[in-house]
Amino acid sequence: MNLPPAGAPLTDSHNHQGGKAPQSIVENILVNCIKLNDPLGRYGHRSKQAIMTTKVEAIQSFVDDIVKLQYPDAVQLIKQENAFSASNSIQSRFNETVYWEIIKKGAELLDPKDLPTSKGPLDEFTMAEKVATERFMKEAGYGLSLANQRQCRLFWKRLFEMRNAGVDKILLYRTKEFDRFCKSYSSESGASLVEMVRNWEERYAFHIKQLEERVAEESKGDFTGRLWLSQPLVADRLSVPENAWNSAINPWSSSVEETVFRLSGSHEPSAVALGGFFDLQPKAETMQNKSIFVTLQPKGDVFLAVCPLISVQEGDTLGIFAGVIRYSSECGVVYGIPGPEENLWLDYFTVTGVLNLMKISAPGGDFNVRLQWELIDGRSEGHLMWKVSVIALRAIQPFEEIVRAAPQKAQYLLHQSPTCAKRGYTKSRSS
Repeated sequence: MNLPPAGAPLTDSHNHQGGKAPQSIVENILVNCIKLNDPLGRYGHRSKQAIMTTKVEAIQSFVDDIVKLQYPDAVQLIKQENAFSASNSIQSRFNETVYWEIIKKGAELLDPKDLPTSKGPLDEFTMAEKVATERFMKEAGYGLSLANQRQCRLFWKRLFEMRNAGVDKILLYRTKEFDRFCKSYSSESGASLVEMVRNWEERYAFHIKQLEERVAEESKGDFTGRLWLSQPLVADRLSVPENAWNSAINPWSSSVEETVFRLSGSHEPSAVALGGFFDLQPKAETMQNKSIFVTLQPKGDVFLAVCPLISVQEGDTLGIFAGVIRYSSECGVVYGIPGPEENLWLDYFTVTGVLNLMKISAPGGDFNVRLQWELIDGRSEGHLMWKVSVIALRAIQPFEEIVRAAPQKAQYLLHQSPTCAKRGYTKSRSS
């Protein structure tokens, strides 16, 4: 599948009257994709049917059995239950897209002579469809107020039409916010709701598919981002071996330099959370770690553009700038990023990653992110590690390029070279 070109993002100024939805609706659908796929990735893709019951006593007994398990077995069972719960949530959303088709079948079974006389102003529904909707809602356990019947039949018909129009990913991860928008959307706005959502599907379906795949990797602890190297248009533009691609950590270049640094003085670790989407919030605007939403887009015939799928706010984290930590008096001018202490620098001579491919401005030029060094505790006593994070300096819109400043002109010139772009701005193709 090819990467679609970056389009102009939706904005919050677009409203019902203008025939557009706020950007937040689509962004929260992307967040929901992450939330629901995380437990699926932790447990793995399984096709075995879960044992479900509607008997309350059996539910209580099941919980009593869980607490008797040994820790590893209990954790595995909880992972399984969380995965099936997320799967059921996705399934329930998609089930609603066929309700209207079921209701239409019910309407065909009704005898026109038995239908009540239509009252009130004419609308897009026949009396048979209205009666069939009421019967369906009664049997399925929905509230039967006239207002709820009107809202449900309109909403279910719109979901049915969206699915028939080719909308797939948007409907799998739709949110309550999306549902409210669809239910309150006025047909007098001048724009077709179905056509609008179909346009969202065309713009975002590929990106949602990418998110599904990336969450599956990250939920299992793989933050390297090497999955990007298998994407066709990314692979066509890059010639980087897998072992030279690492967006997960910034390891020390050597244990000798690490030891020399540790002995050079007192070093206080920063209080930071490590990578991934662990600060996942219900809504996109409340999230500070946007790393999972950073994507690569084709830029001309050679280059790749690094940009977010959702809105980024000042101070948000976009991920790790790949490279190895050096503690040496010989800081690389072309492939080096100066650190917060003398002789400390990041070397991306042989290692690269997604954010290393971002656009770079000349020294003193315009940029929207900065590199932040964070000292963190290692696993063993006396072990210190650095993480070089990319932090937003201002608000960045969806599909807007991420840009950092070059510390030296020589580095800026390196990143203008198509040949260097091909190898991910490392020195050579070898690791």
